[in-house]
Amino acid sequence: MITISVDDQINTAEEIARLMKEIDPEGTHSPFSDIKKALAFAKKQHPDVAWLDIEMPGMSGLELSMEIKKVSPRTNIIFVTGHERFAYQSFQLHASGFILKPFSKEDLERELQNLREPIAKAQKKRTGLLRVQCFGNFEVFDTNEAPVRFKRSKSKEVLAALIDRRGAMCSVGELSGLLFEERDDDSGAKKQLRVFLSGLREDLAKVGAEKVLLKGWNAYGVDCSLLDCDYLDYLKGDSVAVNSFMGEYMIQYSWAEMTLGELIMKP
Repeated sequence: MITISVDDQINTAEEIARLMKEIDPEGTHSPFSDIKKALAFAKKQHPDVAWLDIEMPGMSGLELSMEIKKVSPRTNIIFVTGHERFAYQSFQLHASGFILKPFSKEDLERELQNLREPIAKAQKKRTGLLRVQCFGNFEVFDTNEAPVRFKRSKSKEVLAALIDRRGAMCSVGELSGLLFEERDDDSGAKKQLRVFLSGLREDLAKVGAEKVLLKGWNAYGVDCSLLDCDYLDYLKGDSVAVNSFMGEYMIQYSWAEMTLGELIMKP
């Protein structure tokens, strides 16, 4: 396990790191009092857990948590503070936990048992050109675990819709109906969709993953064999993927609610 602890009082951050070393001797547990250094570490190492003090000069722990999530979406955020009044704000940010100072080893262990993003004891070896996160927000990462940058947000949504189809080819009409359900101009929607598909192809080519996108006769799909995807692994019964599902699926897309319902009802 990789964890960081951030507190403007370095002794507190070091105490968390010391306790984590007792809990997880084989892990890497790094204390920080410098917020910029902590954020740089998170961007490079993608820690499993970040223990964050809330009241810090320059940038609060609440603000820091949002910055960490941008560079490492699967990092579990646990706030550490001396004031209960921050509890509501922390849960609004979908934090994994919240502990009060002074804390004990037992407090840390309790929070580690209830993480929003469960930590696999043995990380699955990556084989795909992309790692795709569907549970929670839809996010895509290249082979270096860097977020894939999409020139257009709709191009990213097209990829999400194709992955939602589990590799089945989807016609241009079906895709435009899904992404532009409120538009009456069918021909205009299809024309715009082709622009987004072209942009998606360019975005994937920049990270060496252009083969992921498949083109048929007036239809598109994705090669699922080239993806490491929590949703697809979940459907296969993969234990790590099953444990990582917390009732959230591509939450930024309203059309994904139908699939979410199927996942929730899945035995």
